[in-house]
Amino acid sequence: MVKKFDEILKEIEEDLMKMADLCIEQTENAVKAFTNGDIELAKQVRKKDNKIDLMEIEIEDKCVKAIALYHPVSGDLRELMTAIKLSSKLEKVGDNASKICRILLKSNMKGERKNELLIVMKDYLVNMLRNAMISFKNRDEKLAREVYEMDKRLDDLYEQLYRSMISKILEDPKNLTLATEIIFAAKYLERSGNIVASIGDRVVYMITGERIKEEELEERMSK
Repeated sequence: MVKKFDEILKEIEEDLMKMADLCIEQTENAVKAFTNGDIELAKQVRKKDNKIDLMEIEIEDKCVKAIALYHPVSGDLRELMTAIKLSSKLEKVGDNASKICRILLKSNMKGERKNELLIVMKDYLVNMLRNAMISFKNRDEKLAREVYEMDKRLDDLYEQLYRSMISKILEDPKNLTLATEIIFAAKYLERSGNIVASIGDRVVYMITGERIKEEELEERMSK
């Protein structure tokens, strides 16, 4: 029996929400493994990244089949195209979590890597991603725009962490390895923030047919 178009859209939406939940779990576990020096947890995160990769492929396949079978137009087509984009962006968030664990696994330094700002960045990123997916599920343009703007705060947190780590290196060169690893981990969180912000942009496009980035470009050109 061929599924109805609305049923397929609902299934794709549920798949994306599950994928986002897994990305959140991976991000939280990655930072936990990194800060605690937990090698086994880091290995689990790296292994589980394959599941996220597979979810992206399955979601894209469902979207392509829906387009081929039903020939959607306008809002329905934008929704499917957005779903494809979101699955790709979520896969990159998962990749960044895995890369944080790779830092730990390749390091010669044992023990904890505690850093308060890194935890703050992780919590902020997770909140961003949750809001991004809520905006997608509820078709909430206002919240999607808020998610897009939230990235500026995450960038500020990264800069603050970066400066503090450079200060530690200048205070004592022995801090070089620890500080460098924390900077790289924070950079992956900052990159994920950029990705999640672009999810907000895509959700606005899905709802309105317009892009936030295009609006910003037009505003700059008019000045």
